[in-house]
Amino acid sequence: MSLLIAISGYLILAVVAIMDKFIVSEEKISPVKFVFYSTVSILPVFFLLPFGVQFLGSNFDYAMSLVSGFTFALALWAMYIGLEKSEVSHTGPLVGAAVALFVLVLGQVFLRESISLQQYIGVLVLALGSLLISFEQSQNHRGWHGGMLWGVVAGLLFAISHVTAKYIYAHYDFYSGFVWTRGFIGVFGVVLLLIPTYFKEILRKKSIVRRAWDTVAKKKASAGHVALIVTDKVLGVVAVVLIQYAIAVGSVTLVNALAGVQYAFLVVVVGLLSAFSPRLFKEEYRRGEMAQEAFAVFIIGVGLALLIV
Repeated sequence: MSLLIAISGYLILAVVAIMDKFIVSEEKISPVKFVFYSTVSILPVFFLLPFGVQFLGSNFDYAMSLVSGFTFALALWAMYIGLEKSEVSHTGPLVGAAVALFVLVLGQVFLRESISLQQYIGVLVLALGSLLISFEQSQNHRGWHGGMLWGVVAGLLFAISHVTAKYIYAHYDFYSGFVWTRGFIGVFGVVLLLIPTYFKEILRKKSIVRRAWDTVAKKKASAGHVALIVTDKVLGVVAVVLIQYAIAVGSVTLVNALAGVQYAFLVVVVGLLSAFSPRLFKEEYRRGEMAQEAFAVFIIGVGLALLIV
């Protein structure tokens, strides 16, 4: 059941990734601003504290929750920088492969998590499929480049976040663990405002919401910008809840390995949009790249079968 829940979350995240790329690239929002809006909007989760949330039993547990929240926020930052420098259908899969491999190691070292040989092979196959998709052959890049390094950094940070969250879920109920680990993501957004350089960057121009609403007052078409941002955030929250719940009740290693499914779906959607709606979203494909990605999707399918059969 946890694997099916995780797959649902990753399919939603594939849609969110495309929307993130559009917002960051087309709407010209800097990564630090987008990270600020993505994190500080989660802060109100702490309003749930009086409604059945357990207080943590030790300073160490609070530290683990803080590490989980802050590394997740930093991973978003690294990922958005990578999205600026690369194409979402390549950077995204690299992040997924890096997360799967780092969690495979960290989960066994710090959580003593045990999986079967077939599942172990399935994790490696899914990571391999994601790596194949990440190999870029576009007009701007061929093979590995600087943007991909940010993808690897994001993968490591996401892995640390997921492993520390699993530690909290193992000692507390999901509701309490979710509020504490996700709440600290919101705290990260507040911390950004305490750093003068980022404070100026975030507030130098009108905020994304203010600019969007100002534009709405001038022309009706911009209402779509507001709807895009709101939809992006709502879908992101739904996906995170599903994946975090899957991590809480299942194996953190297997759940994160399933990120490959997200990127297989991502490749299909990006390909369809590029072919049939290039004005909405378009990525360029060089000769042989479609065959490479089709083979990678097949490999991911084999890895998925190894995990769920």
